[in-house]
Order: sequence, then structure tokens, then C-alpha cells
Amino acid sequence: MDRQQQLMAEFVAGRHSLFAFIFGLVRNPHDAEDIFQEVWVRFSRALTDGAQIEDQAKWCRGTARNLILHHWRDQKKQPLPVDDELLDLAELAFAEQENNPDYRRRRQEALTECIGELPERSQEILRLKYESWLAAERIGEQLSQTAAAVLMSLSRIRKALRDCAARKLGGQGA
Repeated sequence: MDRQQQLMAEFVAGRHSLFAFIFGLVRNPHDAEDIFQEVWVRFSRALTDGAQIEDQAKWCRGTARNLILHHWRDQKKQPLPVDDELLDLAELAFAEQENNPDYRRRRQEALTECIGELPERSQEILRLKYESWLAAERIGEQLSQTAAAVLMSLSRIRKALRDCAARKLGGQGA
């Protein structure tokens, strides 16, 4: 397999991590997908143009970072939500994850177990938020709660999941 094919295979293998990086910063699945696709286009073009890419994941996250900054700047109705320092920390967190290839799989398994241990009502809130992508107001309407109550529930659920996953991972971080 030549270097270009190897880099493309690495891109495909790391696509979930790259999408998680993007989504974690833009918090909108449609915008994240658009940015992800643009990273792929730029990555493919760079390979076709003969660019020397040593670290595919780092190159793609760097490209995504720039696209995310442009995305935020294009959202003229609101100020930039984060600064370069936070982007640097996000990059560092994802780079560290790459040094432990089993981490993502173990973390996903722990989170899946933890979600299964939640009360049904909490699982329903998660499904409405992260599978149906409903806003807190819409979730509240469906569950006869206020949006504030839904947001508080989501906050508590996330904390419970983070703590549960940390326990399952033996304190290695969730």
C-alpha cells in the first residue's frame, strides 16, 4: 500500500474521532457534518496535490480547527464561543487519546453500560436530545417539563454518566 492509500485508510479509521472533535466544538450535527465533509475534501485535495502529510489525524484536526473558527466567525449573531487556548486543549486531548488506541473503545463500552443503568426517564431524555436532536423546549413539551428542568436533568445525567464511566474505567478518565 502506498503512502497516499495508507493516509486515506487512516482517515477512514479515524473518522469517528475527527467527527467527535468537530461536533464537540460546534454542537450542531448538521454543521459538524458539513465541516467534516470539507475536511475530507481538503485532505483528498492535499493528497492529490502531493502534500507531505506526516500525521494524518493532526493535519485533519488542524484543518477542522480552522474551519470551525471560520464557522464561528460566520455566525455573526453571536461572539466567538471559545478562544485559541480552548482549541489547543481540545487538540491536546484528542492527540493524547491517539496514544491509547483502546481508550475510545473502552470509554464507549463504559458509557453504553452506564446509559443502560440510568432510569428509563433519563434514557428517554438522552434519546430525545442526542438521537432526535430536539431542543430543550421541545423535549420539555413532550415530557411536560419546562426547558429549564430539561437542561438541569441533562446536566445531572451527564455528570452521572461521567462519574459512572470514570468508575468503570478505573479512574482513568471519562
